[in-house]
Amino acid sequence: MASSRRTPFVLSILAPALLLFSTAAPAQTGADTVAERTARPATEPALGDRVAEAIRLEGIERSQAHAILRELTGQVGHRLTGSDNFTRACEWARARFADMGLEVEVEKWGEWQTVWNRGRWHGRVIAPVELDMYVATDAWTAGTGGLRTGAFVAAPADADAVVADEVAGKWVIGRRKPSSRVREAVEAAGALGVVYRANDPNQAYPTRVRVFGDSRVARGDIADVPTLPEIAVRADHFDTLMGLVDDGKNPVAEFEIQNWFREGPIALHNVIASIRGTELPDEVVIVSAHLDSWHQAQGCTDNGTGTASTIEAARILSTIGARPKRTIRFCLWGGEEQGLLGSRAYVQRHRTEMDKVSAVFNHDTGTNWAQSLGVTEAMHEQLEPVFAQVTRLLTPPDADFDGPVFDLRTVRRVSGGGGSDHASFIAARVPGLNWGLRGRSDYFQHTWHTQWDTFDVAIEEYQRHTSTVIAMAALGTANLDALLDREGVEPGGGRSGQSEAFAEAWFEAEMDGLEFEEVKDGGRAAKLGVKKGDVLTQVDGKDVESLRQIFQFARESEGDEIKFTFRRGDETFAASMKKGEMPQRRRRD
Repeated sequence: MASSRRTPFVLSILAPALLLFSTAAPAQTGADTVAERTARPATEPALGDRVAEAIRLEGIERSQAHAILRELTGQVGHRLTGSDNFTRACEWARARFADMGLEVEVEKWGEWQTVWNRGRWHGRVIAPVELDMYVATDAWTAGTGGLRTGAFVAAPADADAVVADEVAGKWVIGRRKPSSRVREAVEAAGALGVVYRANDPNQAYPTRVRVFGDSRVARGDIADVPTLPEIAVRADHFDTLMGLVDDGKNPVAEFEIQNWFREGPIALHNVIASIRGTELPDEVVIVSAHLDSWHQAQGCTDNGTGTASTIEAARILSTIGARPKRTIRFCLWGGEEQGLLGSRAYVQRHRTEMDKVSAVFNHDTGTNWAQSLGVTEAMHEQLEPVFAQVTRLLTPPDADFDGPVFDLRTVRRVSGGGGSDHASFIAARVPGLNWGLRGRSDYFQHTWHTQWDTFDVAIEEYQRHTSTVIAMAALGTANLDALLDREGVEPGGGRSGQSEAFAEAWFEAEMDGLEFEEVKDGGRAAKLGVKKGDVLTQVDGKDVESLRQIFQFARESEGDEIKFTFRRGDETFAASMKKGEMPQRRRRD
Protein backbone atom coordinates (compact mmCIF):
# COMPACT_ATOMS: atom_id res chain seq x y z
CA MET A 1 0.00 0.00 0.00
CA ALA A 2 1.05 3.62 -0.31
CA SER A 3 3.50 4.83 2.32
CA SER A 4 2.31 7.47 4.77
CA ARG A 5 5.70 9.14 4.36
CA ARG A 6 5.21 10.00 0.69
CA THR A 7 6.36 13.38 -0.59
CA PRO A 8 3.40 15.82 -0.66
CA PHE A 9 2.45 17.41 -3.95
CA VAL A 10 2.46 21.14 -3.30
CA LEU A 11 -0.04 23.12 -5.35
CA SER A 12 1.11 26.47 -6.64
CA ILE A 13 -0.47 29.51 -5.04
CA LEU A 14 -0.99 30.80 -8.56
CA ALA A 15 -3.45 28.03 -9.45
CA PRO A 16 -6.67 30.01 -8.87
CA ALA A 17 -5.46 32.93 -10.95
CA LEU A 18 -4.47 30.63 -13.78
CA LEU A 19 -8.00 29.32 -14.16
CA LEU A 20 -8.56 32.27 -16.50
CA PHE A 21 -6.21 30.55 -18.97
CA SER A 22 -8.93 28.07 -19.92
CA THR A 23 -9.63 27.83 -23.62
CA ALA A 24 -13.01 26.26 -22.97
CA ALA A 25 -15.98 27.18 -25.11
CA PRO A 26 -19.64 26.42 -24.47
CA ALA A 27 -20.41 22.70 -24.54
CA GLN A 28 -21.40 21.30 -27.94
CA THR A 29 -24.84 19.90 -28.54
CA GLY A 30 -25.39 16.22 -29.10
CA ALA A 31 -26.20 16.93 -32.75
CA ASP A 32 -22.68 18.13 -33.47
CA THR A 33 -20.56 15.61 -35.37
CA VAL A 34 -16.79 15.20 -35.42
CA ALA A 35 -16.81 16.25 -39.09
CA GLU A 36 -18.70 19.45 -38.28
CA ARG A 37 -16.32 20.33 -35.46
CA THR A 38 -13.18 19.64 -37.48
CA ALA A 39 -14.44 21.93 -40.25
CA ARG A 40 -14.66 24.95 -37.97
CA PRO A 41 -11.80 27.45 -37.94
CA ALA A 42 -9.91 27.77 -34.68
CA THR A 43 -10.99 30.80 -32.69
CA GLU A 44 -8.20 30.68 -30.09
CA PRO A 45 -4.66 29.31 -30.08
CA ALA A 46 -4.42 25.72 -28.89
CA LEU A 47 -1.66 26.74 -26.47
CA GLY A 48 -1.65 30.46 -25.73
CA ASP A 49 1.37 32.39 -24.52
CA ARG A 50 0.17 32.84 -20.94
CA VAL A 51 -0.77 29.18 -20.52
CA ALA A 52 2.51 28.02 -22.04
CA GLU A 53 4.44 30.32 -19.71
CA ALA A 54 2.53 28.98 -16.71
CA ILE A 55 3.45 25.42 -17.73
CA ARG A 56 7.10 26.41 -18.15
CA LEU A 57 7.20 28.10 -14.76
CA GLU A 58 5.61 25.15 -12.95
CA GLY A 59 7.47 22.45 -14.89
CA ILE A 60 10.95 23.98 -14.92
CA GLU A 61 11.13 26.23 -11.86
CA ARG A 62 8.97 24.15 -9.49
CA SER A 63 9.54 20.66 -10.84
CA GLN A 64 8.74 17.63 -8.73
CA ALA A 65 9.64 15.09 -11.42
CA HIS A 66 12.82 13.92 -9.70
CA ALA A 67 11.12 13.72 -6.30
CA ILE A 68 8.37 11.56 -7.80
CA LEU A 69 10.97 9.25 -9.36
CA ARG A 70 12.95 9.04 -6.12
CA GLU A 71 9.82 8.02 -4.24
CA LEU A 72 8.81 5.40 -6.81
CA THR A 73 12.22 3.75 -7.01
CA GLY A 74 13.04 4.07 -3.32
CA GLN A 75 9.75 3.28 -1.61
CA VAL A 76 8.28 0.86 -4.14
CA GLY A 77 11.34 -0.43 -6.00
CA HIS A 78 11.07 -2.90 -8.86
CA ARG A 79 7.59 -3.47 -10.27
CA LEU A 80 7.51 -6.87 -11.92
CA THR A 81 4.11 -7.60 -13.43
CA GLY A 82 2.29 -10.09 -11.22
CA SER A 83 4.37 -9.37 -8.11
CA ASP A 84 3.13 -7.81 -4.89
CA ASN A 85 5.41 -4.86 -5.66
CA PHE A 86 3.48 -4.15 -8.84
CA THR A 87 0.23 -4.08 -6.86
CA ARG A 88 1.86 -1.64 -4.41
CA ALA A 89 3.02 0.49 -7.34
CA CYS A 90 -0.53 0.72 -8.71
CA GLU A 91 -1.83 1.88 -5.34
CA TRP A 92 1.06 4.33 -5.02
CA ALA A 93 0.28 5.84 -8.43
CA ARG A 94 -3.46 5.96 -7.69
CA ALA A 95 -2.72 7.92 -4.51
CA ARG A 96 -0.42 10.35 -6.39
CA PHE A 97 -3.15 11.21 -8.89
CA ALA A 98 -5.80 11.40 -6.19
CA ASP A 99 -3.65 13.91 -4.28
CA MET A 100 -4.00 16.21 -7.28
CA GLY A 101 -7.76 15.97 -7.24
CA LEU A 102 -7.89 14.08 -10.54
CA GLU A 103 -10.49 11.49 -11.45
CA VAL A 104 -8.60 8.21 -11.07
CA GLU A 105 -9.38 4.55 -11.63
CA VAL A 106 -7.36 1.38 -11.12
CA GLU A 107 -8.66 -0.60 -14.10
CA LYS A 108 -8.21 -4.37 -14.12
CA TRP A 109 -6.85 -5.86 -17.32
CA GLY A 110 -5.99 -9.40 -16.27
CA GLU A 111 -5.42 -11.97 -13.56
CA TRP A 112 -2.59 -14.44 -13.02
CA GLN A 113 -2.80 -17.56 -10.89
CA THR A 114 0.57 -17.49 -9.14
CA VAL A 115 2.47 -14.64 -7.48
CA TRP A 116 6.28 -14.41 -7.55
CA ASN A 117 8.40 -12.11 -5.39
CA ARG A 118 12.10 -11.69 -4.80
CA GLY A 119 14.22 -10.67 -1.86
CA ARG A 120 17.97 -10.77 -1.29
CA TRP A 121 20.34 -12.57 -3.66
CA HIS A 122 23.67 -13.73 -2.21
CA GLY A 123 26.52 -15.77 -3.69
CA ARG A 124 30.00 -16.33 -2.31
CA VAL A 125 32.94 -18.65 -2.95
CA ILE A 126 34.26 -19.73 0.45
CA ALA A 127 37.07 -22.14 -0.56
CA PRO A 128 39.84 -22.39 -1.66
CA VAL A 129 39.58 -18.57 -2.00
CA GLU A 130 36.97 -16.10 -0.82
CA LEU A 131 35.03 -14.22 -3.46
CA ASP A 132 31.77 -12.29 -3.14
CA MET A 133 29.91 -12.71 -6.42
CA TYR A 134 27.19 -10.68 -8.08
CA VAL A 135 24.34 -13.10 -8.76
CA ALA A 136 20.85 -12.77 -10.23
CA THR A 137 18.01 -14.97 -11.45
CA ASP A 138 15.30 -14.81 -14.04
CA ALA A 139 11.86 -13.94 -12.73
CA TRP A 140 9.54 -16.83 -11.90
CA THR A 141 12.40 -19.14 -10.95
CA ALA A 142 12.94 -20.98 -7.70
CA GLY A 143 14.78 -19.80 -4.60
CA THR A 144 17.18 -21.85 -2.50
CA GLY A 145 14.96 -21.96 0.58
CA GLY A 146 17.76 -20.61 2.76
CA LEU A 147 21.57 -20.62 2.65
CA ARG A 148 22.89 -23.64 0.74
CA THR A 149 26.56 -24.63 0.54
CA GLY A 150 28.22 -27.14 -1.75
CA ALA A 151 30.93 -28.00 -4.23
CA PHE A 152 30.58 -27.94 -8.02
CA VAL A 153 30.20 -30.45 -10.82
CA ALA A 154 30.31 -29.63 -14.50
CA ALA A 155 26.95 -29.67 -16.27
CA PRO A 156 26.46 -32.92 -18.22
CA ALA A 157 26.08 -32.63 -22.00
CA ASP A 158 22.73 -34.39 -21.94
CA ALA A 159 20.29 -35.92 -19.46
CA ASP A 160 21.53 -39.47 -20.07
CA ALA A 161 24.99 -38.44 -18.81
CA VAL A 162 23.74 -37.46 -15.34
CA VAL A 163 25.28 -39.63 -12.59
CA ALA A 164 23.35 -39.24 -9.34
CA ASP A 165 26.32 -39.85 -7.04
CA GLU A 166 28.32 -37.12 -8.77
CA VAL A 167 25.52 -34.54 -8.71
CA ALA A 168 23.76 -34.98 -5.37
CA GLY A 169 24.36 -32.11 -2.94
CA LYS A 170 26.38 -30.09 -5.46
CA TRP A 171 25.97 -27.07 -7.70
CA VAL A 172 25.84 -27.96 -11.39
CA ILE A 173 27.87 -25.37 -13.33
CA GLY A 174 28.11 -24.49 -17.02
CA ARG A 175 28.83 -21.50 -19.22
CA ARG A 176 25.23 -21.70 -20.42
CA LYS A 177 22.10 -22.72 -18.60
CA PRO A 178 21.62 -26.46 -19.19
CA SER A 179 18.68 -27.69 -21.25
CA SER A 180 15.35 -28.33 -19.55
CA ARG A 181 15.90 -32.11 -19.78
CA VAL A 182 19.30 -31.82 -18.10
CA ARG A 183 17.84 -29.56 -15.40
CA GLU A 184 15.08 -32.07 -14.70
CA ALA A 185 17.64 -34.89 -14.47
CA VAL A 186 20.04 -33.12 -12.11
CA GLU A 187 17.17 -32.03 -9.88
CA ALA A 188 15.95 -35.61 -9.66
CA ALA A 189 19.51 -36.62 -8.75
CA GLY A 190 19.57 -34.19 -5.81
CA ALA A 191 21.53 -31.20 -7.17
CA LEU A 192 21.41 -27.99 -5.12
CA GLY A 193 20.84 -25.93 -8.26
CA VAL A 194 22.41 -24.84 -11.55
CA VAL A 195 24.91 -22.00 -11.87
CA TYR A 196 25.67 -20.37 -15.23
CA ARG A 197 27.39 -17.35 -16.77
CA ALA A 198 25.14 -14.28 -16.83
CA ASN A 199 24.00 -13.08 -20.22
CA ASP A 200 25.02 -9.97 -22.10
CA PRO A 201 28.47 -8.69 -21.13
CA ASN A 202 30.18 -6.85 -23.98
CA GLN A 203 33.39 -4.93 -24.57
CA ALA A 204 31.99 -1.62 -23.35
CA TYR A 205 30.23 -3.12 -20.30
CA PRO A 206 31.99 -6.39 -19.43
CA THR A 207 30.14 -6.80 -16.11
CA ARG A 208 26.64 -6.14 -17.45
CA VAL A 209 23.90 -8.55 -16.36
CA ARG A 210 20.44 -8.83 -17.90
CA VAL A 211 17.82 -11.25 -16.59
CA PHE A 212 14.26 -11.66 -17.79
CA GLY A 213 11.77 -14.48 -17.15
CA ASP A 214 8.90 -16.58 -18.49
CA SER A 215 5.57 -15.21 -17.26
CA ARG A 216 3.76 -18.35 -18.36
CA VAL A 217 4.81 -19.76 -14.99
CA ALA A 218 2.76 -17.05 -13.24
CA ARG A 219 -0.23 -17.73 -15.44
CA GLY A 220 -0.27 -21.40 -14.41
CA ASP A 221 -1.01 -23.27 -11.21
CA ILE A 222 1.34 -23.00 -8.24
CA ALA A 223 1.67 -26.79 -8.25
CA ASP A 224 3.61 -26.49 -11.52
CA VAL A 225 6.19 -23.84 -10.58
CA PRO A 226 9.91 -24.67 -10.89
CA THR A 227 11.71 -25.89 -7.79
CA LEU A 228 15.37 -26.04 -8.92
CA PRO A 229 17.34 -22.80 -8.34
CA GLU A 230 18.88 -21.40 -11.55
CA ILE A 231 21.53 -18.79 -10.70
CA ALA A 232 23.27 -16.40 -13.09
CA VAL A 233 26.73 -15.20 -11.99
CA ARG A 234 28.25 -12.00 -13.37
CA ALA A 235 30.66 -12.82 -16.20
CA ASP A 236 33.93 -11.85 -14.51
CA HIS A 237 33.01 -13.61 -11.27
CA PHE A 238 31.82 -16.67 -13.18
CA ASP A 239 35.07 -16.86 -15.15
CA THR A 240 37.07 -16.87 -11.91
CA LEU A 241 34.81 -19.55 -10.44
CA MET A 242 34.89 -21.69 -13.59
CA GLY A 243 38.66 -21.39 -13.68
CA LEU A 244 38.82 -22.93 -10.22
CA VAL A 245 36.58 -25.78 -11.37
CA ASP A 246 38.59 -26.38 -14.56
CA ASP A 247 41.89 -26.32 -12.63
CA GLY A 248 40.69 -28.98 -10.24
CA LYS A 249 40.73 -26.64 -7.23
CA ASN A 250 37.34 -28.01 -6.05
CA PRO A 251 35.75 -24.71 -5.05
CA VAL A 252 32.93 -24.55 -2.53
CA ALA A 253 30.32 -21.80 -2.62
CA GLU A 254 27.25 -20.68 -0.72
CA PHE A 255 24.13 -19.21 -2.29
CA GLU A 256 20.99 -17.77 -0.79
CA ILE A 257 18.35 -16.85 -3.34
CA GLN A 258 15.24 -15.37 -1.76
CA ASN A 259 12.73 -16.02 -4.53
CA TRP A 260 9.34 -17.28 -3.51
CA PHE A 261 5.95 -18.11 -4.95
CA ARG A 262 2.57 -17.80 -3.36
CA GLU A 263 -0.81 -18.94 -4.52
CA GLY A 264 -2.95 -16.37 -6.31
CA PRO A 265 -4.88 -15.26 -8.12
CA ILE A 266 -3.49 -11.74 -8.36
CA ALA A 267 -5.36 -8.99 -10.20
CA LEU A 268 -3.38 -6.91 -12.69
CA HIS A 269 -4.21 -3.26 -13.36
CA ASN A 270 -3.61 -0.10 -15.33
CA VAL A 271 -3.83 3.20 -13.47
CA ILE A 272 -5.97 5.76 -15.32
CA ALA A 273 -6.38 9.41 -14.27
CA SER A 274 -8.17 12.18 -16.11
CA ILE A 275 -8.54 15.94 -16.39
CA ARG A 276 -12.01 16.08 -17.86
CA GLY A 277 -12.56 18.10 -21.01
CA THR A 278 -14.82 21.13 -20.74
CA GLU A 279 -16.12 21.17 -24.30
CA LEU A 280 -15.53 17.73 -25.83
CA PRO A 281 -15.13 15.42 -22.83
CA ASP A 282 -15.67 12.23 -24.85
CA GLU A 283 -12.65 13.03 -27.01
CA VAL A 284 -9.32 12.18 -25.42
CA VAL A 285 -5.61 12.89 -25.52
CA ILE A 286 -3.59 10.19 -23.76
CA VAL A 287 -0.28 10.69 -21.96
CA SER A 288 1.22 7.34 -21.03
CA ALA A 289 4.10 5.21 -19.80
CA HIS A 290 4.42 1.70 -18.45
CA LEU A 291 4.53 1.31 -14.70
CA ASP A 292 5.89 -2.24 -14.64
CA SER A 293 9.58 -3.10 -14.76
CA TRP A 294 11.85 -6.10 -14.60
CA HIS A 295 12.95 -7.23 -11.16
CA GLN A 296 16.75 -7.03 -11.01
CA ALA A 297 17.09 -3.38 -10.01
CA GLN A 298 14.75 -0.44 -9.32
CA GLY A 299 13.32 -0.04 -12.82
CA CYS A 300 14.44 3.59 -12.92
CA THR A 301 14.93 4.27 -16.63
CA ASP A 302 12.65 1.43 -17.71
CA ASN A 303 10.30 2.88 -17.00
CA GLY A 304 10.29 4.86 -13.79
CA THR A 305 11.38 7.89 -15.79
CA GLY A 306 8.31 7.63 -18.04
CA THR A 307 6.05 7.00 -15.07
CA ALA A 308 7.43 10.07 -13.28
CA SER A 309 7.07 12.32 -16.33
CA THR A 310 3.46 11.18 -16.82
CA ILE A 311 2.58 11.93 -13.20
CA GLU A 312 4.51 15.20 -13.29
CA ALA A 313 2.74 16.33 -16.47
CA ALA A 314 -0.56 15.68 -14.69
CA ARG A 315 0.67 17.63 -11.66
CA ILE A 316 1.75 20.59 -13.78
CA LEU A 317 -1.57 20.83 -15.59
CA SER A 318 -3.68 20.34 -12.48
CA THR A 319 -1.60 22.88 -10.56
CA ILE A 320 -2.03 25.65 -13.15
CA GLY A 321 -5.75 24.93 -13.30
CA ALA A 322 -5.73 23.83 -16.94
CA ARG A 323 -9.20 23.29 -18.42
CA PRO A 324 -8.69 21.54 -21.75
CA LYS A 325 -11.40 21.27 -24.39
CA ARG A 326 -10.84 17.53 -24.64
CA THR A 327 -10.17 15.14 -21.78
CA ILE A 328 -6.51 14.49 -21.02
CA ARG A 329 -6.04 10.97 -19.72
CA PHE A 330 -2.86 9.90 -17.91
CA CYS A 331 -2.34 6.14 -18.26
CA LEU A 332 0.20 3.94 -16.50
CA TRP A 333 0.24 0.51 -18.09
CA GLY A 334 1.03 -2.89 -16.62
CA GLY A 335 2.53 -5.87 -18.42
CA GLU A 336 4.48 -3.89 -21.03
CA GLU A 337 7.55 -6.05 -20.54
CA GLN A 338 5.54 -9.21 -21.20
CA GLY A 339 4.11 -7.97 -24.50
CA LEU A 340 2.19 -4.66 -24.06
CA LEU A 341 -0.46 -6.58 -22.14
CA GLY A 342 -2.06 -3.70 -20.22
CA SER A 343 -2.24 -1.25 -23.12
CA ARG A 344 -3.53 -3.90 -25.52
CA ALA A 345 -6.24 -4.86 -23.04
CA TYR A 346 -7.18 -1.18 -22.66
CA VAL A 347 -7.52 -0.73 -26.42
CA GLN A 348 -9.63 -3.88 -26.65
CA ARG A 349 -11.86 -2.92 -23.74
CA HIS A 350 -12.36 0.62 -25.06
CA ARG A 351 -12.33 -0.33 -28.75
CA THR A 352 -15.55 1.55 -29.50
CA GLU A 353 -13.90 4.74 -28.17
CA MET A 354 -10.71 4.60 -30.23
CA ASP A 355 -12.07 6.89 -32.95
CA LYS A 356 -12.29 9.61 -30.29
CA VAL A 357 -8.67 9.31 -29.13
CA SER A 358 -6.82 12.20 -30.77
CA ALA A 359 -3.28 11.11 -29.92
CA VAL A 360 -1.19 9.04 -27.52
CA PHE A 361 2.07 10.57 -26.25
CA ASN A 362 4.09 7.68 -24.83
CA HIS A 363 7.32 8.07 -22.83
CA ASP A 364 9.65 5.06 -22.70
CA THR A 365 13.36 4.41 -23.43
CA GLY A 366 14.98 6.22 -20.56
CA THR A 367 16.02 9.45 -18.90
CA ASN A 368 17.26 11.44 -21.93
CA TRP A 369 15.27 14.55 -22.85
CA ALA A 370 12.39 14.79 -25.31
CA GLN A 371 13.83 16.54 -28.36
CA SER A 372 11.79 15.26 -31.31
CA LEU A 373 8.61 13.65 -32.52
CA GLY A 374 7.98 11.97 -35.87
CA VAL A 375 4.59 12.95 -37.35
CA THR A 376 2.97 12.99 -40.77
CA GLU A 377 2.76 16.17 -42.80
CA ALA A 378 -0.90 16.69 -41.87
CA MET A 379 -0.16 16.18 -38.16
CA HIS A 380 2.80 18.54 -38.47
CA GLU A 381 0.54 21.34 -39.68
CA GLN A 382 -1.76 20.84 -36.69
CA LEU A 383 0.96 20.48 -34.06
CA GLU A 384 3.46 23.08 -35.24
CA PRO A 385 1.83 25.98 -33.31
CA VAL A 386 1.87 23.85 -30.14
CA PHE A 387 5.55 22.95 -30.38
CA ALA A 388 6.39 26.50 -31.39
CA GLN A 389 5.74 27.29 -27.71
CA VAL A 390 8.28 24.65 -26.70
CA THR A 391 10.83 26.28 -28.98
CA ARG A 392 9.95 29.77 -27.74
CA LEU A 393 10.07 29.06 -24.02
CA LEU A 394 12.55 26.23 -23.44
CA THR A 395 16.27 25.85 -23.95
CA PRO A 396 18.15 22.57 -24.37
CA PRO A 397 19.02 21.08 -20.97
CA ASP A 398 22.51 20.41 -22.35
CA ALA A 399 24.22 23.77 -22.80
CA ASP A 400 26.55 22.41 -25.50
CA PHE A 401 23.72 20.98 -27.63
CA ASP A 402 23.78 22.84 -30.95
CA GLY A 403 20.54 21.56 -32.47
CA PRO A 404 16.96 22.81 -32.08
CA VAL A 405 15.39 22.47 -28.66
CA PHE A 406 12.61 20.54 -30.39
CA ASP A 407 12.39 18.98 -33.84
CA LEU A 408 8.87 18.19 -35.05
CA ARG A 409 10.00 15.81 -37.80
CA THR A 410 7.87 14.97 -40.81
CA VAL A 411 7.72 11.26 -41.69
CA ARG A 412 5.82 9.43 -44.40
CA ARG A 413 3.89 7.30 -41.95
CA VAL A 414 3.42 6.55 -38.27
CA SER A 415 3.46 2.80 -37.86
CA GLY A 416 4.69 0.14 -35.52
CA GLY A 417 4.40 -3.54 -34.70
CA GLY A 418 5.83 -3.83 -31.19
CA GLY A 419 8.26 -2.00 -28.98
CA SER A 420 6.29 0.07 -26.48
CA ASP A 421 2.69 0.80 -25.58
CA HIS A 422 1.95 3.38 -28.27
CA ALA A 423 2.02 0.44 -30.71
CA SER A 424 -1.16 -0.92 -29.13
CA PHE A 425 -2.94 2.23 -30.27
CA ILE A 426 -1.33 2.32 -33.70
CA ALA A 427 -2.83 -1.15 -34.18
CA ALA A 428 -6.23 0.55 -33.76
CA ARG A 429 -5.16 3.34 -36.17
CA VAL A 430 -4.81 5.88 -33.38
CA PRO A 431 -1.81 8.25 -33.68
CA GLY A 432 0.59 6.64 -31.22
CA LEU A 433 3.65 8.86 -30.78
CA ASN A 434 6.86 7.98 -28.96
CA TRP A 435 9.29 10.75 -28.00
CA GLY A 436 12.67 10.96 -29.67
CA LEU A 437 15.16 11.42 -26.85
CA ARG A 438 18.61 13.06 -26.79
CA GLY A 439 21.24 13.29 -24.09
CA ARG A 440 24.23 11.78 -22.39
CA SER A 441 22.56 8.69 -20.92
CA ASP A 442 23.68 5.49 -22.66
CA TYR A 443 20.29 3.91 -22.16
CA PHE A 444 20.27 0.84 -24.37
CA GLN A 445 23.81 -0.22 -23.55
CA HIS A 446 24.12 0.83 -19.91
CA THR A 447 20.84 0.89 -17.97
CA TRP A 448 18.24 -0.94 -20.09
CA HIS A 449 17.27 -4.08 -18.14
CA THR A 450 20.58 -4.18 -16.25
CA GLN A 451 21.66 -4.18 -12.61
CA TRP A 452 22.50 -0.47 -12.99
CA ASP A 453 18.91 0.68 -13.58
CA THR A 454 18.74 2.55 -10.28
CA PHE A 455 17.71 6.05 -9.24
CA ASP A 456 21.21 7.48 -9.42
CA VAL A 457 21.32 7.13 -13.24
CA ALA A 458 18.34 9.46 -13.78
CA ILE A 459 19.23 12.98 -14.94
CA GLU A 460 17.17 15.56 -13.09
CA GLU A 461 17.31 18.39 -15.63
CA TYR A 462 16.25 15.99 -18.38
CA GLN A 463 13.26 14.76 -16.37
CA ARG A 464 12.20 18.34 -15.67
CA HIS A 465 12.47 19.29 -19.33
CA THR A 466 10.64 16.23 -20.69
CA SER A 467 7.75 16.55 -18.25
CA THR A 468 7.27 20.16 -19.30
CA VAL A 469 7.31 19.30 -23.00
CA ILE A 470 4.75 16.54 -22.39
CA ALA A 471 2.45 18.90 -20.49
CA MET A 472 2.59 21.47 -23.30
CA ALA A 473 1.99 18.82 -25.96
CA ALA A 474 -0.94 17.27 -24.11
CA LEU A 475 -2.77 20.52 -23.41
CA GLY A 476 -2.10 21.96 -26.85
CA THR A 477 -3.31 18.81 -28.60
CA ALA A 478 -6.39 18.64 -26.40
CA ASN A 479 -7.23 22.20 -27.46
CA LEU A 480 -6.78 21.74 -31.21
CA ASP A 481 -9.78 22.57 -33.31
CA ALA A 482 -9.78 19.02 -34.71
CA LEU A 483 -8.72 15.56 -33.71
CA LEU A 484 -5.21 14.78 -34.89
CA ASP A 485 -5.18 13.63 -38.53
CA ARG A 486 -4.99 9.83 -38.95
CA GLU A 487 -3.89 9.57 -42.55
CA GLY A 488 -0.62 7.64 -42.57
CA VAL A 489 -1.21 5.81 -39.28
CA GLU A 490 -0.44 2.23 -40.29
CA PRO A 491 -0.46 -0.86 -38.04
CA GLY A 492 2.54 -3.19 -38.37
CA GLY A 493 5.91 -2.87 -40.09
CA GLY A 494 7.85 0.33 -40.60
CA ARG A 495 8.54 2.28 -37.46
CA SER A 496 8.21 0.06 -34.44
CA GLY A 497 8.71 1.98 -31.26
CA GLN A 498 11.58 0.50 -29.33
CA SER A 499 12.77 -1.43 -32.40
CA GLU A 500 13.36 1.92 -34.09
CA ALA A 501 14.88 3.49 -30.97
CA PHE A 502 17.10 0.44 -30.51
CA ALA A 503 18.26 0.54 -34.14
CA GLU A 504 18.95 4.28 -33.94
CA ALA A 505 20.97 3.81 -30.74
CA TRP A 506 22.92 0.93 -32.25
CA PHE A 507 23.75 2.62 -35.57
CA GLU A 508 23.98 6.09 -33.95
CA ALA A 509 21.72 7.52 -36.63
CA GLU A 510 18.15 8.67 -37.18
CA MET A 511 16.05 6.24 -39.21
CA ASP A 512 12.69 6.19 -40.95
CA GLY A 513 12.10 2.48 -41.23
CA LEU A 514 15.22 1.09 -42.92
CA GLU A 515 16.28 4.43 -44.42
CA PHE A 516 18.93 6.54 -42.68
CA GLU A 517 17.66 10.11 -42.25
CA GLU A 518 20.67 11.45 -40.34
CA VAL A 519 24.05 9.86 -39.57
CA LYS A 520 26.09 10.91 -36.54
CA ASP A 521 29.66 11.90 -37.34
CA GLY A 522 31.97 9.19 -36.07
CA GLY A 523 29.04 6.93 -35.11
CA ARG A 524 28.68 3.24 -35.94
CA ALA A 525 26.73 3.86 -39.14
CA ALA A 526 29.27 6.45 -40.28
CA LYS A 527 32.09 3.96 -39.64
CA LEU A 528 30.25 1.51 -41.89
CA GLY A 529 30.29 4.13 -44.65
CA VAL A 530 26.59 4.91 -44.38
CA LYS A 531 25.32 8.32 -45.50
CA LYS A 532 22.00 10.14 -45.27
CA GLY A 533 19.48 8.55 -47.64
CA ASP A 534 21.09 5.09 -47.65
CA VAL A 535 18.78 2.12 -47.06
CA LEU A 536 19.64 -1.09 -45.21
CA THR A 537 18.63 -4.02 -47.43
CA GLN A 538 20.32 -7.13 -46.04
CA VAL A 539 21.79 -8.54 -42.82
CA ASP A 540 23.95 -11.65 -43.15
CA GLY A 541 22.80 -12.04 -46.73
CA LYS A 542 19.10 -12.09 -45.80
CA ASP A 543 16.66 -9.50 -47.08
CA VAL A 544 15.49 -7.18 -44.29
CA GLU A 545 11.88 -5.97 -44.37
CA SER A 546 11.52 -4.59 -40.82
CA LEU A 547 13.68 -3.16 -38.05
CA ARG A 548 12.95 -6.15 -35.85
CA GLN A 549 14.62 -8.47 -38.38
CA ILE A 550 17.92 -6.61 -38.05
CA PHE A 551 18.47 -8.05 -34.61
CA GLN A 552 17.06 -11.49 -35.44
CA PHE A 553 19.34 -11.98 -38.47
CA ALA A 554 22.35 -10.46 -36.70
CA ARG A 555 22.01 -12.89 -33.77
CA GLU A 556 21.64 -15.83 -36.15
CA SER A 557 24.73 -14.93 -38.18
CA GLU A 558 27.78 -17.18 -37.93
CA GLY A 559 31.27 -16.07 -37.09
CA ASP A 560 32.49 -12.96 -35.29
CA GLU A 561 31.24 -10.37 -37.78
CA ILE A 562 27.83 -9.21 -38.95
CA LYS A 563 27.63 -8.37 -42.66
CA PHE A 564 25.31 -5.60 -43.89
CA THR A 565 24.25 -4.57 -47.38
CA PHE A 566 23.07 -1.02 -48.07
CA ARG A 567 21.46 0.62 -51.12
CA ARG A 568 22.53 4.08 -52.26
CA GLY A 569 20.52 5.16 -55.25
CA ASP A 570 20.89 2.43 -57.89
CA GLU A 571 24.01 0.95 -56.30
CA THR A 572 24.65 -1.28 -53.28
CA PHE A 573 27.62 -1.61 -50.96
CA ALA A 574 28.57 -3.94 -48.12
CA ALA A 575 30.11 -3.38 -44.69
CA SER A 576 30.60 -5.40 -41.53
CA MET A 577 30.59 -4.92 -37.75
CA LYS A 578 32.06 -7.00 -34.95
CA LYS A 579 29.38 -9.19 -33.39
CA GLY A 580 30.49 -8.15 -29.92
CA GLU A 581 29.23 -4.61 -30.65
CA MET A 582 25.70 -5.88 -31.17
CA PRO A 583 23.22 -5.07 -28.35
CA GLN A 584 20.76 -7.63 -27.05
CA ARG A 585 17.05 -7.13 -27.55
CA ARG A 586 14.59 -8.00 -24.80
CA ARG A 587 12.80 -11.32 -24.88
CA ARG A 588 9.03 -11.46 -25.03
CA ASP A 589 6.88 -14.27 -23.74
